Amino acid sequence: MIKKLAGIFLLLFFVVFSLFKLSSREVVIEESEPLSIENLNEIPPAPSSDRYGIQIADHQIIESTIKRNESLYIILSRHGVSPDTIHQIQLAARDKVNLTRMVPGQSYNIYKNADDTVSSFVWRNAPTEYTAIHLGDEIQIEQNTIPVETRMSAVSGSINSSLAASIMEQGVSQRLVVELANIYAWTIDFYGLRKGDQYKILYENRYIEDEYIGIGKIEAVEFVHRGEVKKAYYFDNGEQGGYYDEEGNSLRRAMMRVPFEYNPRISSSFSHSRMHPILNTRRPHYGTDYAAPTGTPILAAGDGVVTEAQYRGGNGNIVQIKHNSVYRTAYLHMSRFAPGIRPGVNVKQGQVIGYVGQTGLATGPHLCYRLYKNDTPVNSVTYDFPAHEGISDEHIADFLAEVERLDRMMDQILVTESDDLVLNF
Repeated sequence: MIKKLAGIFLLLFFVVFSLFKLSSREVVIEESEPLSIENLNEIPPAPSSDRYGIQIADHQIIESTIKRNESLYIILSRHGVSPDTIHQIQLAARDKVNLTRMVPGQSYNIYKNADDTVSSFVWRNAPTEYTAIHLGDEIQIEQNTIPVETRMSAVSGSINSSLAASIMEQGVSQRLVVELANIYAWTIDFYGLRKGDQYKILYENRYIEDEYIGIGKIEAVEFVHRGEVKKAYYFDNGEQGGYYDEEGNSLRRAMMRVPFEYNPRISSSFSHSRMHPILNTRRPHYGTDYAAPTGTPILAAGDGVVTEAQYRGGNGNIVQIKHNSVYRTAYLHMSRFAPGIRPGVNVKQGQVIGYVGQTGLATGPHLCYRLYKNDTPVNSVTYDFPAHEGISDEHIADFLAEVERLDRMMDQILVTESDDLVLNF
């Protein structure tokens, strides 16, 4: 019994002694390098890339623009890419992108390795789109978009001569005038504006890395025309966007009053008895003549089916569209038809169907635009077209909330007499 107790005591003594030695041992951790602000980051920063996602440090970058009569073959050959490689690129691009549609003035980048060989070619085929071609063991072709930043801006003024002059004097894109004409195409005659008419416009400017690329969407407009206030608000219900008045009524009509992107000058009005400038006799003129330069695009006034597209005597090149059981339109004296315009083709409102000319009996380039209701000619300038459907009950609450938000911003815009106010939000 005594021997057994002695053995247990010795075992306990050995365990306690071992623990004491371990606890007193100094543990030294060697640092591979002293800690400093330079090595504090656990993850090294990624190499910087340009807007096309290509690493800048690894390449020599050549920036240029496409010149007249240049092609992809000419550009790449100039930088040492073999004809066989260019052929492989063209094969890889098939069904992805048409590399023959390079337009003079479009920009491109060439990326070269340290040995002066081309590794990538980027073609800026649209302001917000590009095609990247990566050379290597396998040709890779990517089509991507460049992120666009929108900034809300405002412009206001009083009209002294014309809306275009008033806006352009402030350094704002003339495109804004075109967009306004589209919004108010059925409610305001921009050739009938008066001195003293006023406007407030809330719109987007679009940028790519601080490079201005043009205006975006117009959010809201307040136009005072002949003392009458006409408001317009953009609203998108998730399925379709459009412009509406403050009560939710659509500003769009079933038919465009003027089949152009802007309102050209009326050179001859609708009349039941007009002296014909060539035949020199009085006869009805059941249309409105719009004087415009040859080649000006002509737009379909509404959705419909093309029933005629041919040359027809004094009418020259003519297109007729049946829109529904009530309305049809005719477009005379075209210089040529737009591609694909032929009988039986469906067209959408605003689609280009042809171009201004002076074919047939015409003394100068113009469009004779004719509107028929139940096969009876009517004056398109004075006719009150039915409106598109307004905001539904399902979305009216959201629309009114958007109107309230936009009105608060519009209230901050002051109209001055000097056409010089541009506000940025």
